[in-house]
Amino acid sequence: MLTKRKSVKRRKLSREILGLSGIAAAVSFALFFLLITISSAVAETYVFYHDIPMTEFDWIAVNRWIFLVGAVIACISFSVLFLLLLSDRIAYIRTITEGIGKLHSEQKTPNLPLRGNNELTELAGAINFMSEAQQQLREKEQALAQEKEQLIRTLSHDIRTPLTSILAYSDYLSAKEEISSEEQREYTRLIQKKAEQIRDLTAILLDGGRRNLEHFEDARLLMEQLAAEFEEELEERFRIAVDLSACELFSGNFDVQELRRIFDNLSSNVQKYADPAQDVKLSIGLKDQALWICQSNGISRQKPASESFQIGLNSIRRLVQLYGGQVSVTEGEQFSITMIIPV
Repeated sequence: MLTKRKSVKRRKLSREILGLSGIAAAVSFALFFLLITISSAVAETYVFYHDIPMTEFDWIAVNRWIFLVGAVIACISFSVLFLLLLSDRIAYIRTITEGIGKLHSEQKTPNLPLRGNNELTELAGAINFMSEAQQQLREKEQALAQEKEQLIRTLSHDIRTPLTSILAYSDYLSAKEEISSEEQREYTRLIQKKAEQIRDLTAILLDGGRRNLEHFEDARLLMEQLAAEFEEELEERFRIAVDLSACELFSGNFDVQELRRIFDNLSSNVQKYADPAQDVKLSIGLKDQALWICQSNGISRQKPASESFQIGLNSIRRLVQLYGGQVSVTEGEQFSITMIIPV
């Protein structure tokens, strides 16, 4: 969060410099007067004790030299004293210049000290403000880049899931010598549905992850459809137990593709990691004004061919978080995942 700069009355830097020059001038004038007085007294004493004859013109010449030397010394003292008094401002200007250089090169974020109460102080505060804004902009750009990378990674993973199903269905159709027309139509329908899903996910990827929320008056029907697709995807290899008894009639705003991606990741993880000898359970219900989706299965002892489990879980977490929900995972002899989506 950017720090607001307070609007305060600043002293003019020109007045400060004029004041310093006045101090230096006053001290130099006092020194000049003191030098003339002492030098004149010394000259008179010297002439008196050494009994040197002096005419009026000689005294005029001596006083002229005393005045000239005193003026030179006073000018030198004024310059030295003025620069000494101004050295702090000059050093501060150098610090501000270095800060501007760092801000321009973006090598390091400057943090200039606020000294005094003049235009230089205001300039340093403005540079700090710009530096803070630039730093926050870089952090936002980095966060957006990471979010974009995460979106591409998760969508690529989610696209691979229906693509794997298409390849499996195609291999099955190619390998089977005799196949009925009804079975052929069924597998063709499944391949078409998965291809449409890939098309929709690709559109999301090209569109930068834009969501398409729709309002469902009967969202329970949508859950039944997704549960049926989940069961249909796994029923050839696993025993599926689906429980929707706690899912009452409800309405809500959902992106169908996001929910389908959640269930696809669940089925993909089951295919890779679940023990076929144990039941795969899926329960969907309403509790405390939230949609609860729970899936559990036994864990296979065989090591999967590809290690992408965390990508699938991260994808599920990201999608559930879009609805303000949360995900909890338990692993042991049994794997279980619970998603709570507010409705």
